[in-house]
Amino acid sequence: MKAPFPWAFPVVAGLATLVAIAAYTNNSVALPAAVVAVAAAAIALWDGVRSRAPPVTATPAPDLAAAGGGSDAWFRAGTMGQEAIVLLLDRIDRALAHPSLPVRTARELAILRSLPREDFLRYLESRIAQLEELT
Repeated sequence: MKAPFPWAFPVVAGLATLVAIAAYTNNSVALPAAVVAVAAAAIALWDGVRSRAPPVTATPAPDLAAAGGGSDAWFRAGTMGQEAIVLLLDRIDRALAHPSLPVRTARELAILRSLPREDFLRYLESRIAQLEELT
């Protein structure tokens, strides 16, 4: 619900609070006024949250939005990109056939990151071949 006047519900909540306080011991007035104050404050809060526009997100750089899901950028990113590729292949493996596949330890990832480029590419080829056999 979008209030026609954004200040209406906070004003109603404030006035109802003042009435509830002024009623003091007269519970037949104080209780309904307090209920109206809480309800108006809740609606004002909800309206304020709902009316905010979502934050504008920056579009990724063209090289990160490559058609291959950014794999070219991952290879150019060096060892951190290699780690991202390995973790992506693990996620695919879990989704296809091995849901209980354990998460790689930091030591395993460090070993894979330290591989020479040719050895890492051979590892990727064998891993992709294993995944293709599962499909």
